[in-house]
Amino acid sequence: MIDSILQKLLNHVIAALEKKDYITAQRLLESQEKIYFNNPYFLWQKAICEQFKDSDKRSVVLPLFEKAYQGGLHELGFLKSYGALLVELGVFTTAVTIFGKIIQLKQNDVKTFIDLANAFINTGNPVSAIKTLTLAAKINPSHPNIPAAYSTMANSLMESGYQQESLEFYSKAIELDLKNSSIVSNYLFYLNYTNINREEYFLLCRKYRTLWEKEDLTARPHLPEKPGKIKIGFVTEDFYAHVISCFISSLLENYDRNRFEVHLFSTLQPERYDIVTKLYMAQVNGFHDISKMDFLGAAELIKKENISVLVDLAGHTNAGRELKIFGARPSPVQVTYCGYPNTTGLGSIDYRITDNVCETDDAQNFHSEKLFKLDGCFLCYYPLGGGIPECSFENLYGRSIVFGSFNNLSKMTTKTIKLWCDVVNAVSDSKLVIKHKLLNDPKLRKITIERFVENGLSADRLILFNYTFEGKEHLARYNKIDIALDSFPYNGTTTTCEALYMGVPVITILGDRHCSRVSASLLTATGLGELVAKDEQEFVKIASDLAANVQKLTELKQNLREKMRNSSLMDKKSFTQRWQNAILDMMYEIKNEG
Repeated sequence: MIDSILQKLLNHVIAALEKKDYITAQRLLESQEKIYFNNPYFLWQKAICEQFKDSDKRSVVLPLFEKAYQGGLHELGFLKSYGALLVELGVFTTAVTIFGKIIQLKQNDVKTFIDLANAFINTGNPVSAIKTLTLAAKINPSHPNIPAAYSTMANSLMESGYQQESLEFYSKAIELDLKNSSIVSNYLFYLNYTNINREEYFLLCRKYRTLWEKEDLTARPHLPEKPGKIKIGFVTEDFYAHVISCFISSLLENYDRNRFEVHLFSTLQPERYDIVTKLYMAQVNGFHDISKMDFLGAAELIKKENISVLVDLAGHTNAGRELKIFGARPSPVQVTYCGYPNTTGLGSIDYRITDNVCETDDAQNFHSEKLFKLDGCFLCYYPLGGGIPECSFENLYGRSIVFGSFNNLSKMTTKTIKLWCDVVNAVSDSKLVIKHKLLNDPKLRKITIERFVENGLSADRLILFNYTFEGKEHLARYNKIDIALDSFPYNGTTTTCEALYMGVPVITILGDRHCSRVSASLLTATGLGELVAKDEQEFVKIASDLAANVQKLTELKQNLREKMRNSSLMDKKSFTQRWQNAILDMMYEIKNEG
């Protein structure tokens, strides 16, 4: 596979790369390319050289790794580099194979077990991920990567619908690594899927806040004295075809360019940019890639750009990576909006934008941010992309009613499952459809069916859809259900909007916190407040009564998309104006405080 001449060449290439002398390394490789262009070792070093040159990883570097692997190069160092690149590019199916081969060569490599588990998660095999992580913990319980293993185990359990078991592993991970802000952020995020007491949740957020900000808060910068356009900055990883785009697109499309400048600070890896990213780049005044910056570097850039209002769109999602930027306090007014359904716990964030339906009268007691409640719903929905399917309306007379939910399995608490079973059992011959990508895993399908059977639903009344990718095919699946059932305590948001837009009414319960009241806000904005129940008994009654009234259900389904389009929930210009006015009011308050 490698002769003495090639070995000598590669030694010189490696030496040049270590000195960051990429020109010499490139020249050496080019001098022998005609002879060794198919040699896997040569291809490996060429791939490394291209990486150092910042060549396109997907179109240039990855094919070199693939060719070297297919040429029989299975050495440990190569496989680790190849696996890392596959993860970076999101090629998880191949990553499963590569990490499996690494484990065959080095069976006590805990980190590779964790990498394999993450690849299993990203290919929709959480049960395999859990088993892999269990093995990792047994190999070396004191390994420094065990907290990460427990955290990944917790993620897998939560995504599979096992909320309590998930939190137990998060507790273990935090106990072993108290200062790991990513683990703590994930823990705080997933607590929203449980019935944790609101005060207890708030105290936990405040307890851990110094992972993202100093105990003594950084001083607030001054608002600009000179009149001029107000600079608003948005920070997130989600500037692509992500569900958050369904709710921020109206702002980026319609903001008043005579009064505001909008800048996007993106932590998204450039390799993941898509058509939505490029659209946003064209719409705003500045797009800043901060994916390779540390939080202090990002904060300095935001200061340099003189951003007056900085808006967090992620909260404790995305492992809370962006929150440290806000903890450095680069902007005079800092706001959290849309991406996270609870307090961040940070004193550095001044406001949280919400609305009167989403918050109870005493909600301010459980927030570090001041709640700024918009008139009407705090969201404006617009479906992503083109090719939105039409609503099809099958005749409801003389056939079984089909209930359904396309929410994440992590939202399928025991309470949710029991309620859904009660609804289906209350309506003769009805069915229940569940759709989620993880249900492609046959092991998880079996477990999920068993959970419903344990709560009193016959297995033949449960239909598990195979996963279809996002977009038109995904939305078209809503045409297969008649009534959507919400989840508790964490409601659907995007899924609620999708269902309504596809002509499917959604039944929900008004809970005691934001994540339990979002669907109520969306339904109220659409003029469907009668579908909001005050408790579990009324939830079953509303769902079963609607199923029994075929004429009412038919009329509702036929008119729902148009009703939604004509509602405040999809009035992009009016919503943008209300949102901009809120920003101006916040700035006025902060200025007068100082």
